[in-house]
Amino acid sequence: WKIDPDPIIGEDFDQAKIEELGREGILAMVCDSTNVFEEGEAGSEGMAREALRRAVAEQTGRVAITAFASNVARVQSACEAARANDRSVCLLGRSMIRIVGAAQSVGMLEGLSFVSPDEAAGLPAQHVLYLCTGSQGEPNAALARIARNEHPIVKLGKDDTVIFSSRVIPGNERSIAAIQNMLAERNIK
Repeated sequence: WKIDPDPIIGEDFDQAKIEELGREGILAMVCDSTNVFEEGEAGSEGMAREALRRAVAEQTGRVAITAFASNVARVQSACEAARANDRSVCLLGRSMIRIVGAAQSVGMLEGLSFVSPDEAAGLPAQHVLYLCTGSQGEPNAALARIARNEHPIVKLGKDDTVIFSSRVIPGNERSIAAIQNMLAERNIK
């Protein structure tokens, strides 16, 4: 969950309800966060959406965005960045495909369509956006296979860009850096 002043999906944060619970005697909410050591606010999904739109607009080759598949709002933001820049979206990674399917089955991500990896391979580079798993450097995720040039269909090269659209979960720094280094060695931005 996230207290987001500008949510893309779901209802606005009900601060009055939280204050009411406090008046009823609830003294504390105990929770955990992967970003507990980060200073300040995380920012809204609306800000992330606009940043993705601008970042994708600046690219001339293929674009791959890697994010947590479970962040359905980010998936929607990436898809809207693709649409705004005349790019077709190709989902890569089992969890990305599974979660997008689940979201669509409950009425989320309406109006979005996707192309297969084979279809994406046949499109001009400037019209392709891959939305893939692997933002935390997972060795078997779609992005890792692309970085190692082991994906059976998706190939990225020197005019292509990978956008990491998630924060680093503490402990994953090395695995993420390893993926980024593999991409850089192949001149992928």
